[in-house]
Amino acid sequence: MGTHRPMSALLRAFLRSLRRLGGLLVVVLPWLAAACGPPSTGNAPSRSLTVLAASSLTEAFAELEADMEKAEPGVDVLVSTGGSQALRVQIEQGAPADVFASANAEHIDALVEAGLVKQSLPFAEGELVIVVPPANPAGLASLEDLPKAARIVLGAPEVPVGQYARKLLDLADTRYGAGFRGRVEEHVVSLEPNVRQVLAKVELGEADAAIVYRSDVVASRNVKVIEIPAELAVPAKYYVGVLVGAGQPELAQRFVDRLRSADGRAVLERHGFRAADG
Repeated sequence: MGTHRPMSALLRAFLRSLRRLGGLLVVVLPWLAAACGPPSTGNAPSRSLTVLAASSLTEAFAELEADMEKAEPGVDVLVSTGGSQALRVQIEQGAPADVFASANAEHIDALVEAGLVKQSLPFAEGELVIVVPPANPAGLASLEDLPKAARIVLGAPEVPVGQYARKLLDLADTRYGAGFRGRVEEHVVSLEPNVRQVLAKVELGEADAAIVYRSDVVASRNVKVIEIPAELAVPAKYYVGVLVGAGQPELAQRFVDRLRSADGRAVLERHGFRAADG
């Protein structure tokens, strides 16, 4: 007779294979858990922690996930990523989660105000860059050249990277002349719901240029980076908080503490972020 894996182990493997699909995963967690029945004792983790995080944190939080699971045997950390605005909506609609990490203050502050997140704490800063395909078909060399691109992709207005990009373009008006933002927006062909989809348009050759976070291109070999002038830099600020309804509040707080510790800062910096205090 062949070996039989406990249903809880199968469920755990299934969830791990899907977590990179984004925040939508957390909506189906309760249904899946109920469908599979009570967990088996076996070798399955005794506790799980669900972390909802902005798409740009994918690689950094994968490393933090592994670190915490190694430090705390029996704990399974499930990181689900997506646009901060989409994750906020899921929390507002009752999606089960323990920790929320947002790419701006707006979405997490709204949850604090609504009594859904205990406290908003800064933990990282990112910076914007322009990305173009390796062949750079539009021949861009600087931010000033951006209006020359025929196909530009930005984050949607409600998406943090889209909001930061528009602040950058407004600042660029002061340097390159009034109407610079308008000349750029004339060539925008797509508005994406998270920064990874913005980046993907350039990686797939479907755009001539896009504005993303530096952290998103650390592991990408399919784009060329064009720097933003220091005097026009718009810092992207990241915040984290424990949900009021967290099923594992102590574990959630330990994750937040680990994220903001010296070890957590080192992880963030390896993935293109600057650690933030406060």
